[in-house]
Amino acid sequence: MESLHRRSIDLNLDRPRRVLHRLRPERPPVVITVAGTNGKGTTAAMLEAVYREAGYKVGCYTSPHLVSYCERIRIDGKAVSESALCRSFERVEQARSGIPLTYFEFGTLAALDSFATTSVDLAVLEVGLGGRLDATNIVSPDLSIITAIDLDHQDWLGPSRESIACEKAGILRFRGKAVISDPRPPLSLERALRTLKCDARILNRDFSVSQGKGGAWCWRADKSQWPRGGQEWKWSDEGASPSRIQNLAGVVAAVRQLAHRVPTRDSHLKVLASVLIPGRQQFVPGPVSQIFDVAHNAQAVAELACLLGRTAPIGKTRAVFSLLKEKDLASIMSEMETHVDVWYLAEVDTDRAMPFKDLHTNMSGLVIADLGHIKEPQKVYQRALQDASPGDRIVIFGSFYLVGAILAVGSERTAA
Repeated sequence: MESLHRRSIDLNLDRPRRVLHRLRPERPPVVITVAGTNGKGTTAAMLEAVYREAGYKVGCYTSPHLVSYCERIRIDGKAVSESALCRSFERVEQARSGIPLTYFEFGTLAALDSFATTSVDLAVLEVGLGGRLDATNIVSPDLSIITAIDLDHQDWLGPSRESIACEKAGILRFRGKAVISDPRPPLSLERALRTLKCDARILNRDFSVSQGKGGAWCWRADKSQWPRGGQEWKWSDEGASPSRIQNLAGVVAAVRQLAHRVPTRDSHLKVLASVLIPGRQQFVPGPVSQIFDVAHNAQAVAELACLLGRTAPIGKTRAVFSLLKEKDLASIMSEMETHVDVWYLAEVDTDRAMPFKDLHTNMSGLVIADLGHIKEPQKVYQRALQDASPGDRIVIFGSFYLVGAILAVGSERTAA
């Protein structure tokens, strides 16, 4: 797939639209598209969980994957099989008939084909990059969700939250339904909602979430926005991060927004508190505890830093870290440097990786483990485990590539 187009990213919808027209997959009855800088994957997984709990057959397309490409396309909570995925790839390949497609465009079309061949009741599409020109936007959604917006991918989306929000707003439709779970939506996003006359619900304007004395959370809605009821819902989610609560609140609003099309009961929402996603603040207990987190921009890393600050270990915190070269290392270090005692630097297997020597040079003021010539993620991780004592904590973060490479070792051992 990676050889089908000379550019790995080419934000242009004409080509995938032409192939979609040739492929002609049946559109799922209901489509929800999720855009945002952080929280997209969590929101998609929560939507998938609640609608499956309600008895619907759900197709879910997310990216990137951690271990296997099949993870990107889920049908009824299960990753698509390699054989079924290959059949979808073959149909896309036949339909494109010479039209160049990027890696992501090919995968998106394969996901739409998979959803059609399995006759899902509802599809959740996670935007890959931006929104306006992302391949997922070749399908008009019945509901658009925009999660937290912050600085990331500025080379493609612009230098500010305002410019990035403009790109995310591209998934909105004229008079379409929308949910905004960013607690501080940029003005450009609010402007787009007004211009398109969207039927929008915005966090802290139309719905809110708060924590009561007993630790339980309460979702409340403006009665004028949901006049038929469902203005309050309570749940427990001990130790949940602020972003998780915001994403969950947005999902509840989305479910309410689509209630006329996809009916659910409040009892189905209970599953939301138990939704856990590999690689998102994934905690592994043990004598040496571990946290796997794909956080790779300042906003996501700040949330990870808050988690580390709330749960300080008895011993040292050791970080296995790698980053892609387009990321803002200085901002990430400013969030994390006070929470980490020893750094173990790795270089992931992609031409987008920040070279090991650049990481080392820019982090020279910190305590960096001497690993000799070792820079492969799995070997760096093993060294951190060897150095750790009971009571220490290891944090693995910085990119999907890094977390995926290390989790893959565990998957291979399980398979063996």
